[in-house]
Amino acid sequence: MLFDGPCTLCNKSVQWIFKRDRDNLFLFASLKSEWAQAHLPKELESENSVVLFQDDKFYTRSEAVLLILAQLPRYKWTRIFGYLPSWSLDVVYKLIAKVRYRIFGKGFCAVLPEERIIK
Repeated sequence: MLFDGPCTLCNKSVQWIFKRDRDNLFLFASLKSEWAQAHLPKELESENSVVLFQDDKFYTRSEAVLLILAQLPRYKWTRIFGYLPSWSLDVVYKLIAKVRYRIFGKGFCAVLPEERIIK
């Protein structure tokens, strides 16, 4: 899972996911990490959203969020949102992304075990 490193909301979300990821399904990296720079396709290099790399495919925005939630215990019910048009979910996602720095700020850094972080 790739996320916006300086974003407090993103970092808090990473911690929230990490606490609920009992099966250690996810590894985490900043969108500015070496791994992201080496592996992100050109069309996603300027992406400023959560990016999930799973089964050799990249997922972004609301699609990534729903795939992450669906793999966490007690949040599998969120799959129901997958029946909504992705454009409508992305409208909500983009609205939150637009105001996230103003509401949550920058600078908070998620503290995770070294083995769960990709450099």
